[in-house]
Amino acid sequence: MKYKNEILINPKFMETLQKCNEFEDWKPKDAYWYNRFCKKMNSAQEDFNDVRNKLITKYGEEDEDGVTKVTEVHMAAFTAAITELMGEEFEIEGIKKIKFPTDLKLSPIEIGLVEDIFDMSKFEDDDED
Repeated sequence: MKYKNEILINPKFMETLQKCNEFEDWKPKDAYWYNRFCKKMNSAQEDFNDVRNKLITKYGEEDEDGVTKVTEVHMAAFTAAITELMGEEFEIEGIKKIKFPTDLKLSPIEIGLVEDIFDMSKFEDDDED
């Protein structure tokens, strides 16, 4: 599964992953695969945050409180670098699509965010309401 880094700072995507992670009625095999997916996604997020923090350090200045902020003079260069970083893709390898747990309640927006993770074929062939 390929993703762009921008997904890692999408709060709705991260909230939806957490909501799925808190679902208690996973079948053991599906819980195993979802847990592996979450671990790999967390690793990708840590890598992204490391690079983002390096960019902030590169283009920022530390204030008297010890907080590093990007200054106005470097904002254009920082924005270009962070935009490039957000557009880069990463791949989550070795994860099988997981059967969507039918008792998991997600909104249409949430389902759209995670539909690449789950096998939704059960819904495509279903004529029931």
